[in-house]
Amino acid sequence: MARFMEFITIKENFRLPGVLLAIGILWVYRLRGMVYLIAAGLTVGLADTFTHHIIKDLVARPRPCHVLPELSHIINCSNSYSFPSNHAVNSFTFATFTTLCYRNTVLLVYTLAALICYSRPYLGVHYPTDVLGGAVCGIVMGYLGYLVYLKIPWTNPRLQ
Repeated sequence: MARFMEFITIKENFRLPGVLLAIGILWVYRLRGMVYLIAAGLTVGLADTFTHHIIKDLVARPRPCHVLPELSHIINCSNSYSFPSNHAVNSFTFATFTTLCYRNTVLLVYTLAALICYSRPYLGVHYPTDVLGGAVCGIVMGYLGYLVYLKIPWTNPRLQ
């Protein structure tokens, strides 16, 4: 189980599947797919930046791996603050934005987001409330990004 949690928490493990998914989206949806990919990237990027550089610094909560030395460290412990979990923010921002754009992806993207969130406390780098707060923040950010996305003419049939 520990190896799977370590695998699911490492962002680099999602590069190749992400590239293949992007190619598939571009192949099937063409211009709308390109707009979706750009909007999704901007939404996740803005959510990540906001939570990492503003919320984490305001809350300044130390990570459990710094506070509880008896934790066995399966992965390296970051020096950034703990709340909110940016893994949770990013995965739930992406899941929310994607499911609002493509309703048939709900099970897949939310399952992946939940697994990523579960891995963080399991590995001792976040408290459960860090991932819960990150998930809530990600859902809000994904929804706000979707509202902006709807203003783009190629994405909303009512604006065409």
